[in-house]
Amino acid sequence: MIDDTVAPLDAGASGESLGAPIWSTATLPWRLAEVGGAGALAGVLMILAWLEVRPDLTEAAGQAFFWIKAAYTAGVALCALVAATWLARGRSGGVTVLALAGAAAVAMLIAAGVQNAAMTPAALTALHWPNALVCLGNILVIAAPMLALTVFGLRDVDLLRPAPTGFACGLFCGGVAATVDGLHCWQGTYAFVGPWFTLAMLVSGGIGAGAIKLLARRRRFLLPAE
Repeated sequence: MIDDTVAPLDAGASGESLGAPIWSTATLPWRLAEVGGAGALAGVLMILAWLEVRPDLTEAAGQAFFWIKAAYTAGVALCALVAATWLARGRSGGVTVLALAGAAAVAMLIAAGVQNAAMTPAALTALHWPNALVCLGNILVIAAPMLALTVFGLRDVDLLRPAPTGFACGLFCGGVAATVDGLHCWQGTYAFVGPWFTLAMLVSGGIGAGAIKLLARRRRFLLPAE
């Protein structure tokens, strides 16, 4: 294990220093980017080996909504990455960046509400059940390795705001997973993507918040009394 007390010896291109902790508030954006890249690759492999690529991928890629769906989830992931970095470093604006992701979610949900209102009860049932549970499960399964690596990496990092930072980290993992899931998910309406992709990302964020908050409490409990 790298000794956290070792003085920095040399700075790398990413701004990290030899002898510094691998996971810290300073290195968090780089670690999350690495976790996101590895998680995206693992998600693609899951789709190829298990979930299967949507059969109409080539045709779907020529439609605007395919890219709207990808831009939405990738945008949420990017906002969450910035927010996690700023929250971990105690900078102002982290919550504001999360609010930008929230505004995008609200826009998607409004569009979903408009489409839902124009559909019959039978059509809504066919659209949302059981497809919604499958969608949630797929995204969370893809996000799980990223969440596990992130929570494990942050286990010894003293965060000023562990719950919000954990939420942003989990939201990042969920956003990456939802973007990758677009290669498998054939749903192409605001009515479906708005509520269920958003819920999947929020659940991922909630898991991150809860896990990192619990670790922070455990760390404080284990600290020797002064």
